[in-house]
Amino acid sequence: MALPLLGVEIIVSKRAQTAEFNFQRSNQGEVQILSLRGYMGNAEFCQVEGELAQMLEHHHRRVIVDLARLSFTTSMSLARLLVCAREFNRHGGELKLVGMSPFLGRLAGFAGFGKRKHVETDVMNALKVMSQMPKTKPHPLANKK
Repeated sequence: MALPLLGVEIIVSKRAQTAEFNFQRSNQGEVQILSLRGYMGNAEFCQVEGELAQMLEHHHRRVIVDLARLSFTTSMSLARLLVCAREFNRHGGELKLVGMSPFLGRLAGFAGFGKRKHVETDVMNALKVMSQMPKTKPHPLANKK
């Protein structure tokens, strides 16, 4: 939708005009890579959270979440990714975010992601760091009642 304002058109993006959200899961050895694309609001994050929970349940302890093709996300979704990363850490795993724009990097910093521990520049760097990590025994998941 365009709004005329003093002879200048301002384009207002509607959600329908933004890129559709999807994700793709792949693996590189024992590392699972979850590549996110498009618009990720809080509702779309539920899909990501479900996928990460499945990985944890199936003892995939090393996960990279690639945000390079994400066109939009909310600060709440980034904060929820932090909770997921902490859950992986509690169970002997590691979750790294890669491909963040400078803006997303600042938001991630505000949400508590430490640059050294949870963030890498790209998938190749994250794979290199993860390959140097010692293998850990998975901690059992607590039964939820």
